[in-house]
Amino acid sequence: MIRQMTYAGLMALMASPVMAQSITEDAEITSVLVDNMIVTELTTICPSLSARTARVNKQAKAMMETITAKGYGAEEIQTLQDPAFLATLAAKSESFFAANGIEKRDTEAMCAFGKAQIAKRTPLGKLMKNR
Repeated sequence: MIRQMTYAGLMALMASPVMAQSITEDAEITSVLVDNMIVTELTTICPSLSARTARVNKQAKAMMETITAKGYGAEEIQTLQDPAFLATLAAKSESFFAANGIEKRDTEAMCAFGKAQIAKRTPLGKLMKNR
């Protein structure tokens, strides 16, 4: 019995994909996390916006399916909560707002930007709604 379980475990390891990069460097995963950070900032700062919870949850579920399909394990997933990685995501969010000419302290600009995203039905806009 133990020999069979060991063989099955070995076969599962051999079948899992080889990681070419760290999960924190995976653009497909980090882009989802940055988008979620941007939406969180917009909906936190602008009282007239809120997140579309069902869509955000659907996006998170799809991201977890991608993580699983790419063979990332629990240890790699845990690194997504590392303070240094979260600081990197925050810097990418800051860069996004700066590239769009938005000062995060300017509530009116943040609200206008969020509402424009919703109106244009951009990927970010689809994650938010007007209250």
